Parts: sequence; structure tokens; C-alpha cells
Amino acid sequence: MAKDMNLTAQVIYEKEFHVDLKGYAPGEVDEFLDQVIEDYQNYDEKIEELGSALTRYEAKIKELQQQVFALQTENQNLQEQKNSDFINANSDQVDILKRIARLEKAVFNQ
Repeated sequence: MAKDMNLTAQVIYEKEFHVDLKGYAPGEVDEFLDQVIEDYQNYDEKIEELGSALTRYEAKIKELQQQVFALQTENQNLQEQKNSDFINANSDQVDILKRIARLEKAVFNQ
């Protein structure tokens, strides 16, 4: 951003104008003030540009945070479903083994 500026704070502070018969040379003062005005305009444009970029980035951050929350919720639901399916599968296997044992007992004990 400093490359866009004509003047620095130090240059403005150290600026000395030549004195003519009626005071400071008006042309020199006007030229210097034109440079100051141009720098202020560049500065204002840069501030506006950075402000709009900040607004866009904040909106994107909010959108990404919502996506993260949705994915975390979905992940938690899938984990719960996986655990539930695992428990159900184990109980189904135990039930099948119990049925087979009862059938074997009924068939072989006769």
C-alpha cells in the first residue's frame, strides 16, 4: 500500500515551503496539497476495498462454519447408526445361534 502513496508521514512532517513576499509560495503549497489529496483518495479507496474483502471473508467463514457443524452432526449420526447396527448384528447372531442350539437339541435328543 505504501507504493500507492506519494507521501509518507515523515515527508509531510518535514515539508518546508519557500517564503516569498506575501508568505508561502501558493503554487508550491497547492502542488503539495494536491499530492496529499491524491494520497487520501487512494487511502480511502484501499480502506473501502479492504472493508468489502473483510465482509466477504467473514461471510465465507460463517458459511464454512455452518458446513463444519452440519458435517459434524452428520458424522455423529452415522457413528450412532454404525454402533446401533453393530449391536443389532451381534444380537441377531446370538439369536441365530440359540435357535440352532434348540434345533440340534430337538433333533439329536430324539
